[in-house]
Amino acid sequence: MNTGRPYVSYLAPSDPARPQPGRANDEEADRSENAVLTAYLFHLTAKGHRVLRHRVVTDPVLASTDLFDATAGEVVMACHRSHYSALIAAYGVISDCARLFSPSRRTLLFTDEPGPVAREFLSHHKIIAIWPEGGSFARVDPAAETGGA
Repeated sequence: MNTGRPYVSYLAPSDPARPQPGRANDEEADRSENAVLTAYLFHLTAKGHRVLRHRVVTDPVLASTDLFDATAGEVVMACHRSHYSALIAAYGVISDCARLFSPSRRTLLFTDEPGPVAREFLSHHKIIAIWPEGGSFARVDPAAETGGA
């Protein structure tokens, strides 16, 4: 029963990243997000991290992050685009969902390396950027870019 308050639903590692009603024309984006998310999940578990797949359910629609890395204390949301409107939307969702996993750091997992403007946006908002690179994953921590501020 949904009381109108957000709640967390846990998933199996093989579940898709998130259903996106109304995104039928973005099936390729969904596939890319699912692929990078699955690869990152296996990457973290191979390093011995305790990772939970989850879906944050809000009323009346689904707002979703994708993973909680309990070892690192990071809420992770897959994002295949890094243009301004996509960053604003991702910022809103991950910021709202992160409150359910306190304390936690917010992390966006991109399918490709975000450009300098996107990285500056993420750094300003203290969001970690992660993307696949050379068979592993690269990351930019905002504390590293701002001298620990």
